[in-house]
Amino acid sequence: MFRFYLLITVFLSNFAFAQELNLPGAKNFFLDSQQVWKKKTPILIMFSVPGCGYCKIVKEDTIGPMADLKEYDDKVIIRHVNVDSFNEINDFYNETISHNELAFKYAVNFFPTVMLVDNYGVVLEKVLGITNEEYYWTDLDKLIDKSIIKINKQLSAKL
Repeated sequence: MFRFYLLITVFLSNFAFAQELNLPGAKNFFLDSQQVWKKKTPILIMFSVPGCGYCKIVKEDTIGPMADLKEYDDKVIIRHVNVDSFNEINDFYNETISHNELAFKYAVNFFPTVMLVDNYGVVLEKVLGITNEEYYWTDLDKLIDKSIIKINKQLSAKL
């Protein structure tokens, strides 16, 4: 019986770890910004730190599943930034910076922080922490829709 529970525990922990791995990491926001022009969708950036329980909840229950759904491929570009990481990425102006420096640029000091940004990296919407786990997905979905409207207005503006 003990082996059965141990096997179940290992299986569930591997599933949770695998779900977390599906979250696309930030690598090149310059290339992502080109996709914003084409698709007219915002970029969702989740800032988190390892060991953060609330970050894990958001990754596993909301952002990870969103990244796996075809519906959200057409609505948003999802990226993850590990604030403790010094891995290099390209920012919106094709300059090399670390995950940590990007978080500093956006003054992120509360985790998880989820931002929706346009093709220049300008923040359209922002969510700090988790106010209500039950409605987090629907609230975030509404913010994604609002951001799409803002981007469409920006990109269709005439001079």
